[in-house]
Amino acid sequence: MTGTDSLADLVWARGFTDPAWARRHTTAGREIMPSRRVWRGRRGPGDLPASPPGPLDGLSVTGSHGRTLSLPELLAEAETDALLVLHRGRLVHEQYLHGFEAHVPHFNASAAKSYLGLLAATLAHEGHLDRTARVAGYVPELSGTAFGDARVDDLLHMGTRMSYAGRPYDKALEAQRYFAVLAPRLRPYGYSGPGTIREHLATARATGEPGEEFRYENGNVEALAEVLRRITGVSTSALMSEMIWSRIGTEEDAYYLVDADGAEAACGGFAATARDVARLGELVRCGGAVDGRQILPER
Repeated sequence: MTGTDSLADLVWARGFTDPAWARRHTTAGREIMPSRRVWRGRRGPGDLPASPPGPLDGLSVTGSHGRTLSLPELLAEAETDALLVLHRGRLVHEQYLHGFEAHVPHFNASAAKSYLGLLAATLAHEGHLDRTARVAGYVPELSGTAFGDARVDDLLHMGTRMSYAGRPYDKALEAQRYFAVLAPRLRPYGYSGPGTIREHLATARATGEPGEEFRYENGNVEALAEVLRRITGVSTSALMSEMIWSRIGTEEDAYYLVDADGAEAACGGFAATARDVARLGELVRCGGAVDGRQILPER
């Protein structure tokens, strides 16, 4: 990252560094871009039993520059919209700021990458996904690309090395270009690049052997999402609903942003309420079980 311009220096991306713009985008994404719901199913919402107020009320932490901050000061400095904490299944803290409300979905950003990983790991455990297979075997259109020539396991571990459209790889700039692919309204004037996620992935060329180095890159997740769509025959939203969201007692539908082809933005376009994300976290803490029901394999 040495020598990379800050995001504030990218004229067309300045909105990403403005807290007010970011809050608008993260809480009203489906008003700005096309989306597809992740249905919560017919099951009633599961309980989130509450405990009496605990030590979080008086918590102090060391913030940036070594300053000691109270919890309210920390949340203000971090431009936090919500903070919800479960301890051993009991709700010990729930707080919403800046007018954010408990029933409103909020983008989970890159936490969504791990949600897709749960789906992929489960499908592999059940024998539907071969982690050693070449990605192009599932998605022939990616043959000859950095992702198509990698194994599924390389995607799961972000082990690909690539450049897009012949450009030197730059993590921050490529992240912004990804948003331009996904959202026409975010494209700079004169943009002539890929118009869909699949078109974007098709421009990736390997700059090293897969599996040798970790590189945090959105394309791995999007390629993996396409693999899962091919082997299941359903959208990422439907798969998430069927395997997890409709089975853990969520209160609200979640949603994914979708591109011009209707493909979900799996690497960060997932939005859900804080209470329902807490339920997902509790599922993981309990080894894939909810109220004694095994939702995901414990392994």
